[in-house]
Amino acid sequence: MTKRKKSAIIALLPAVLLPLGYLFLGFYRRNISMRIPPCPARVFLRLYCPGCGATHCLYDLADGQILTALRDNALFVALAVWAVLFWAQNVFAAFGKRVKLIPESRRFYLAASGIAAAYCVLRNLIPALAPVSLWL
Repeated sequence: MTKRKKSAIIALLPAVLLPLGYLFLGFYRRNISMRIPPCPARVFLRLYCPGCGATHCLYDLADGQILTALRDNALFVALAVWAVLFWAQNVFAAFGKRVKLIPESRRFYLAASGIAAAYCVLRNLIPALAPVSLWL
């Protein structure tokens, strides 16, 4: 498969997955969300894992509440922004335009990993970084 075909597939993926995801999210929120077990790290260790608050963050992003989503899990929002930029870069590539929206340097990804690790540690030490809307 050529790179252009792969880019076209990636460009069309959100057109199919986003409506399905939004429908699933509505069903999930109404019927399943109260049956999710709490995070084991939060229950047993009383620590926030990197994924704590991600479900509420996803709900808030779907409702357009970006600031609350950032408060629930800023790492998840950063990954969502990265995914949108990756998608946009592939849309441009599908139409033959070479646009760089995401750096390819190893330093960028090392720095991003370091910031993510620091965030995961600091959210357990600084109460302002802790998720807002957790059941526990």
